[in-house]
Amino acid sequence: MQQIVIRYSEVGLKGNNRHWFENLLMRNIKAHLSALGGCQISKIHGRIILQIEGELQPVSTALQHIPGIANFSVTVAADHEIDTLAAESLALIRKYLESNRQTSATFKMIARRSDKSFPMNSMQLSAELGGRILEELPDLKVDLHHPQIEVGIEIWPKNRSILYLDKTPGQGGLPSGSAGKVLSLISGGIDSPVASWFMMKRGCTAVYLHFHSFPFVGEQSRQKVIDLVTHLSRYQPESTLLIVPFSDIQKEIKAKCSEKNRTILYRRMMYHIGERLRERYKALAFVTGEAVGQVASQTLENLNCTATVTTVPVLRPLIGMEKAEIINWAKKIGTYNISIQPFPDCCTVFQPRKPEIHGQVHSMEVDEAKLDVEQLSADTIENIEVLTFKTQIQEKFWT
Repeated sequence: MQQIVIRYSEVGLKGNNRHWFENLLMRNIKAHLSALGGCQISKIHGRIILQIEGELQPVSTALQHIPGIANFSVTVAADHEIDTLAAESLALIRKYLESNRQTSATFKMIARRSDKSFPMNSMQLSAELGGRILEELPDLKVDLHHPQIEVGIEIWPKNRSILYLDKTPGQGGLPSGSAGKVLSLISGGIDSPVASWFMMKRGCTAVYLHFHSFPFVGEQSRQKVIDLVTHLSRYQPESTLLIVPFSDIQKEIKAKCSEKNRTILYRRMMYHIGERLRERYKALAFVTGEAVGQVASQTLENLNCTATVTTVPVLRPLIGMEKAEIINWAKKIGTYNISIQPFPDCCTVFQPRKPEIHGQVHSMEVDEAKLDVEQLSADTIENIEVLTFKTQIQEKFWT
């Protein structure tokens, strides 16, 4: 059985509410690891401890994608005896040298003492253990700035301690579910999956909302969105995707409304439908991948025209980013290779030749009055497809 010690950052700043955040993070970890056979999980002040059997790599992969985890280490458990700590430190360094086929290296000891009754402070303990290691391995050299090997030691209460070599970074942020639900408008493009990820990292649970213009847009476009949500499900224990048939609404807008206003009216209808679904799923906000000026519908005037339909905030985490920045984030979280598949998520037959770029709310409301918004929304909601996804451990698009 192997021991992994998990550290968090922001959760530790939550004062009297910290235990609630810790327990939520622990429940999320158990849910994510359940596909691997589960684990034994416990906590002490500032740390979550996993005891696992079986292969380490799948567990490590899962932990790296769970919001709320700052970093984690595979550790060796020990007591407070200096001889034991020195022996375990030496064993870790020898293991490193053997696996890297080295006979010498630079190293550094990093001690942290949460049990203040321990007779040495952190600097004294680091110096003592470093000296003993040099006696056994004289070819090693101390380097406090850029060492090849860093041996970490944490002294815990009740005669417990841990030692480790590496800290594997996690997502950081807050545990999924700690900030409530959001309704995330997701297309098959690059931007919206990144926006969803940003909000999940802030503790939101994303319910995905996709508008699909079948038969004008093919099944491959729908499958691309399913692949994206499948991939993103590694960031929260369970995900829901709502696939909304949208072609009838687009045909109605094309037939009855001004051509230049179509794009904005499509977005307004998405929010009209989203408002009804938001109440059903108890979501507290919308999330979009919009960035100012990126396309015609994302000028400030047009963003205002669409947002006036909603009764809750529209969160736009990418609002000030350039496209190159968003692409870099998409590559980092692994959605880029899915998003660039050449399957369109909108149909040119419904797009205006010269879209309005300086829309006015009153003009949109006048045009929208030509539609039976209530009936169109109700008919559409009756035909929504609902898909659910459990957390994924292995997926072909993962990086």
